[in-house]
Amino acid sequence: MMTIYLIPVGKTQLSPKDELLGINNPSLSSAGKSHADEAAKILAPIILEAVFSGPLKREVETAERIAEAHSIPVRKERDLRDVNYGAWCGRTWDSIETNEAQIFAKLLRSPQKFKFPTGDKVRISGKRVQSFVSRLLANYGTGNIAIVADDFIIFMLMSQIAKVELSVMEPWKPSGGKISILECDEGKCAVKCLRGV
Repeated sequence: MMTIYLIPVGKTQLSPKDELLGINNPSLSSAGKSHADEAAKILAPIILEAVFSGPLKREVETAERIAEAHSIPVRKERDLRDVNYGAWCGRTWDSIETNEAQIFAKLLRSPQKFKFPTGDKVRISGKRVQSFVSRLLANYGTGNIAIVADDFIIFMLMSQIAKVELSVMEPWKPSGGKISILECDEGKCAVKCLRGV
């Protein structure tokens, strides 16, 4: 069996209220470092085979705090970089839903076909994530894996690995810093915990 722990990044100076960061590249704030340390404590008793993260500072800093307790390196993956939210960058999902209800409704109806205003198409980001998922599943079949990424990427990973529609994962709902868990056995993967640890 393989267990995959999906850890959201900690907060930064640009995201104190869960604002979308996208490709902005700030470091963790003190609150973000505390979050990363808490995730590291939760995962400390578990033997990790690998710790993966996206390439952005906040992603790598969070992953390094987790990997340190296991004396293993962080494997930086460009394909786990956050989505470019374009004009929505720096805003919260709540403010977008309130102020741009019609556009937000399109995201709710069919996230795979959505393009962030002046930003990425979800489908293109999904292809990046799928490339990582293919490599992950080809190289690991057992053990415990930790993956650090921003929320939207985490929910894309869960959707692709567990073969669940992205809309069911509701990637527009913040994780609140909670770890999600997938379990894979003989090639079949399922969500064990969604936004829960």
